[in-house]
Amino acid sequence: GSTSHSVPLPCFPCPYHSSCCAYGTTLTDEEAVAIIAVHGPAVAYQTKWGEWRTRVRNRRCVLMQDNRCLIHGESYYPAVCRGFPWTDAETGGPYEFDRTICPEFIARPELVRLGRG
Repeated sequence: GSTSHSVPLPCFPCPYHSSCCAYGTTLTDEEAVAIIAVHGPAVAYQTKWGEWRTRVRNRRCVLMQDNRCLIHGESYYPAVCRGFPWTDAETGGPYEFDRTICPEFIARPELVRLGRG
């Protein structure tokens, strides 16, 4: 499937205070190792079922500072973040979770349909 889409989101600077970063993100083992190596062990944790996640502080991923992601341009930028909201990193298919965490999808409902193409 193609990951290209015709309608860009207004991601930078984000007018919504990076609302999609409110929950932190799931990391692969490789991403977690790389992020911890650079940013230290405080930025990620392992859930009781073994999944790595970024930590959240003040309702934003700890890697968000001044409405910018510290690792956006890095090779270890999480696949979940890279694909959102068009592609689900785990399945490679369309992202099926709650897109409404980005207010743009509430304001422009046609975006959801475009992303399913």
